[in-house]
Amino acid sequence: DGDGDGDGGCIWKRAGVWRTNPNTNTPELLFPRYFANVDFGVECYLPFAQRYATTMRRIWSSSSNNALLMFVELPPLEFSSTPFPKISSDSTDDGLSNAVNATHWYDGVTLFTRSWKSYFSYDTRSDSPIFGYKNIFKMHCSQLSDIKKLGVDRMENAPTLIGECGIAYDMRHLDGLQHYGTCRNSKDQKIDSSLFGPQLAAMDHTLRCLEENLLSFTLWNYTSDNTNKGGDSWNGEDLSIYSEEQKRGDLKDEEVHGDGESFIYDGLRAARAFVRPYARCVAGKVMVNKFDMQKGVFLFKGKSSSSSELKYDVPTEIFVPKLWCLKESDMSIKVSPEGSRFEVDEFDHWFIVKYWHSSDSSSRDHQQHMVEIRGPGMKTPSQSPQSRILPRSLSLPAVTMTTPSIPFFAKR
Repeated sequence: DGDGDGDGGCIWKRAGVWRTNPNTNTPELLFPRYFANVDFGVECYLPFAQRYATTMRRIWSSSSNNALLMFVELPPLEFSSTPFPKISSDSTDDGLSNAVNATHWYDGVTLFTRSWKSYFSYDTRSDSPIFGYKNIFKMHCSQLSDIKKLGVDRMENAPTLIGECGIAYDMRHLDGLQHYGTCRNSKDQKIDSSLFGPQLAAMDHTLRCLEENLLSFTLWNYTSDNTNKGGDSWNGEDLSIYSEEQKRGDLKDEEVHGDGESFIYDGLRAARAFVRPYARCVAGKVMVNKFDMQKGVFLFKGKSSSSSELKYDVPTEIFVPKLWCLKESDMSIKVSPEGSRFEVDEFDHWFIVKYWHSSDSSSRDHQQHMVEIRGPGMKTPSQSPQSRILPRSLSLPAVTMTTPSIPFFAKR
């Protein structure tokens, strides 16, 4: 509605910021400094968030006794120029109780160029180019660390969950393919997984940066009717981890682990990057929780209280998808300290490795524990190096995912 009358139209036109010039029929700015000298976070965002939270909690409290967490985020494109407001943890004028820092993060160069370049990126904080993968990884980890610090420094130690992250699947190397469709090659009509090699590397990079910071996150996105031509059917984007046109339709689970049921993960794109092992429940404090996709090695390190302080005999639980290890015998599991034990529970499409660390000693070494899981064909460091083909199958009922790293958050 261009006239701005009534309840429709542009709110800034209704506020008198601009009008349509009656003589030229073109937009005319009436108050060019309307937004000047305004602290968006303090004067605009926080009051809105407080009103929104009040309304949502009024509705929520009528049907639930559980506290309602509020995800707080500012416009991601303005992250470098818009100061993050200081938000207290109570319900005062400058506060928002039970809030979670849910700032979005993307690898901007990959997202906006629709291409994966392991050798080049750009740091928006310093306005400088970054060369070499090690420097890119360090820079992106630093960006995420800065976001995590916002919850600590600006929100009175609130937890952080990256509210959005992901990659563009319609990368430029696919532009010249008129019918990449189901990604079948012309020879035997099997899916040509090499077409998603850059997407696989880009998604793995994003998740490695998140794991390095022990950050919880949600992947953007799952679109059930995604197509190659229309993408996610919104804003010209194509970030869905699933596409109807990448389905084979004839793929069966016997190709994966022999149970003969329909393969429920058909249509996932570059799934080997985001279907990865992780510690989902931790008895203690997480120190390391990461997966090396290229080497096929998962590593967990944690720290627990001394035996005299332990109240419950509960295990750390590690999710291991059958994408990576099809059989329990495929896993080489190493635990420490001495005296620790583990057991493996098998489900249709994944395993759960349960690990109990030794509590026989209250020494510092026994308070620190480790689980290393190596996939099939992987040699331990003491053995000779061996190359390995990455797994070919898909697993995990993924829609949007979170890691378990977000700490327990009690109502303050």
